[in-house]
Amino acid sequence: MDYPRAIRNEGGAVKPDRQQLVLGASHVDDAAGLESGEGLSAADWTKNEFGESPMVEKRLSARLVKNVGLLGALPSNTNANNASDGTATSASYRLIEMPAESAVKVRNILAQHRERIIERACRQRTVLAIQGGTDLNFATRQGNDGPELVDPNRKGAKSLGLHLNATLAVTDSGLPLGVLRVGFDSTKTRPPNAAARRNTRKLLDGFVDIAKAASEMSDGTRVIAVCNVEAGCFEMFDAQRRHPRVDLLAKAGNDCELGEHGPNLFTLIGSGAPDALIDVEVEDPAAHPSRPKRLANCELRFRRVAMPTTESAGNSELAKVSAVHVVETVQPDGENPVQMCFLTTLNVRSAQDAAEVVGFYLQRWRIEDFFRVLKPGCRTEFLPFRTADRLQNAVAINAVIAWRIVVMTLLGRVAPERAPELTFADHELDFLQDYADEHGLPAPDRLGAAVQLVAHLGGYRARKHDPDSGRQVMWHGQTRLVSAAMGHRIGFKAGRRQALQNGSGADAMQELP
Repeated sequence: MDYPRAIRNEGGAVKPDRQQLVLGASHVDDAAGLESGEGLSAADWTKNEFGESPMVEKRLSARLVKNVGLLGALPSNTNANNASDGTATSASYRLIEMPAESAVKVRNILAQHRERIIERACRQRTVLAIQGGTDLNFATRQGNDGPELVDPNRKGAKSLGLHLNATLAVTDSGLPLGVLRVGFDSTKTRPPNAAARRNTRKLLDGFVDIAKAASEMSDGTRVIAVCNVEAGCFEMFDAQRRHPRVDLLAKAGNDCELGEHGPNLFTLIGSGAPDALIDVEVEDPAAHPSRPKRLANCELRFRRVAMPTTESAGNSELAKVSAVHVVETVQPDGENPVQMCFLTTLNVRSAQDAAEVVGFYLQRWRIEDFFRVLKPGCRTEFLPFRTADRLQNAVAINAVIAWRIVVMTLLGRVAPERAPELTFADHELDFLQDYADEHGLPAPDRLGAAVQLVAHLGGYRARKHDPDSGRQVMWHGQTRLVSAAMGHRIGFKAGRRQALQNGSGADAMQELP
């Protein structure tokens, strides 16, 4: 990604070149680090991501792989509907319903996937570890034991559910590498003080986990933790000083005083002439489908600030960090203007560095895409389990499935010339070939064409003014693809057997898989 340049003339005036950044859904540059056979192809991705999970007993690891395969094949269905026979359904339930003291825990379920993320991250120069959270509403499940009261719509109405805290690892160009962490906030672990303190605690726990993962990565990989901080900024930067292997980039949600008699953060960073001008493309079709994208003309400023210590941090010294401020110059009609303030340990010495910080943060929208696939796409809030432990195990499995759907959707757009075997099995491509012939569509000889056929299965028609296919049509298309490809394969075998019985195709049986 290229960033704005600030060019100063002899008089010291700033003459910035405008450069477009994307707010809401930034674009991936390439697919580096995610090759075939490394957790994506339909034939073996479950084994790659879960096959060596530390379950003590090999039968549990094998059952986990099979269970993920059933769920991943039909992401819009719940556990009970995924299996084609009662034995597989019962085995799936038994895995999730193992006792709380067993090896079937969220940590162990994700252990192999986490190792794969670290391997993929070691091939990147920069990895963004994006933290985010969402509420899962289980109010429709009667007799739940363990879920607590949450506010899923942020409107004050409480219902039974769990708060999910996740860390998504992505490249600096926005390609998700995997779900680094899945945690859950419960009444047993929440401190008894304000909600802001609870949010800070979750972010601190997530940051320590990111630092642990970074310690296993190569020294050539820069790791940046990205998050939103409503309060407790100093605690986050104080934690970063104890774990310097990871840089921190936080969007400040609240203003704060810089010292006992100092100015407020937003006042200080927003004053003075801008260091550069940037154009930010505002686009979030998933959250606002009827709102057209627009280009926001913004001023960019940066400077060094000292974050004051807090009572909870004790006698810690001031945290000196870089602050970057972006504000839209003209009030848009019917919308709030773009205004963001970032605090980071990254070294910001120029307008180009500051714009790079903005570009890194804009990739945070990837985790919002991930949550939208996880909740409505994988129907996580309709999982057929009643206790918190079982729900957490099932959500962890679905989190990796949601990651794969996000990656498949992105790769079809940004790496259309790649081989379709990157994400599709041979029998799926055989069906897609016949489907393309039947409907007069391009053959699935490239990844982009294959993904477009899956979107077509999901109802996408690629009309002249239609946007790119989104996540919803992809998960609908993926569900239909699995069923259709299975029927196509069975019919193909049956047709060959019938041909052999009729005396034609004498060598047909030798070619059957």
